[in-house]
Amino acid sequence: MNLIAGKYFLSVARFQSIRLAAERLRVSPSAISRQIAKLEHEFQEQLLERRAEGVSLTEAGRVVADHLAAIFSQIDTAKGEVADLRSLKTGAVSIATVEGITDPFLSAHITKFRQDYPGIQFRVRIRGRERVLEAVEQHLCDIGFVYDHFTHAAIETIGQWRQPLLALVPPSHPFADGRPVVLDDLVDLPCVLPDDSFGIHHLLNRAFGKIRKQPSAIIVADQFHFLIRHTIRNNAIIYLPLQAVLREVDEGQLVPLNLRCSDFDHRFIYAVARHGQHKSAACETFIASILTEFAKGEKSDAALLFRLRARQG
Repeated sequence: MNLIAGKYFLSVARFQSIRLAAERLRVSPSAISRQIAKLEHEFQEQLLERRAEGVSLTEAGRVVADHLAAIFSQIDTAKGEVADLRSLKTGAVSIATVEGITDPFLSAHITKFRQDYPGIQFRVRIRGRERVLEAVEQHLCDIGFVYDHFTHAAIETIGQWRQPLLALVPPSHPFADGRPVVLDDLVDLPCVLPDDSFGIHHLLNRAFGKIRKQPSAIIVADQFHFLIRHTIRNNAIIYLPLQAVLREVDEGQLVPLNLRCSDFDHRFIYAVARHGQHKSAACETFIASILTEFAKGEKSDAALLFRLRARQG
């Protein structure tokens, strides 16, 4: 099989457009069409349906795309193994993650890791929870980070970090004085919510559903940074784990409410990978380093929350 044809076909399948694939690959659309025609001749099946708005995969096309993705994943593994022979002087780690630990935790740890292994390159995709799991399952990423328990036949947990969900407010909020509160007390107070691509959204719906209420959301969005800034400007409530708002908590822009809610207590962020995945040395080394940081982070989170509660009390 012509690997160039396979690469072109996967790019078209991903973008559902020959034109967009050509722009990304910096080749002409006619060159891509010729290579796909060769693949269709080789498989003796039509692989794409051409439409005015783009293309879609036929049933045969989906089968070929799945196998090609696995083949290119094996090629990437081979490249990683060659890099291993050079003692991690080169290599790559690809990550899919939910937004909650991207900054400062993940960014800071990658920076620290590359001080020891400057030749290791990183590709990070920031996605909603389901799309993170999808990226790991489909060989697009080596490692994933997701909040909350999941069941997935193709994916295993390789580490976890306890991350309770917090209700946070600006220090000028009436409930920022450390008084004990329950969800019922917060129902009528303005809050901001992540949209339904985030596990937090569904957790909040379940928790408020148990008291037959709904949170008073003034805005719903798909980006934490925007929601955090909106919370501060509007003296509202935001529901996030500590790592997602660590900078704002450190700077005194947000403080956690003294909320009693057992549904929020037992949350974890999970490091995940595909079952039976052969990991490059760069990937294995990075996983080992980040799991060490998970253990440290859990202790430092608990200590920080204790200090904040004592200060409020």
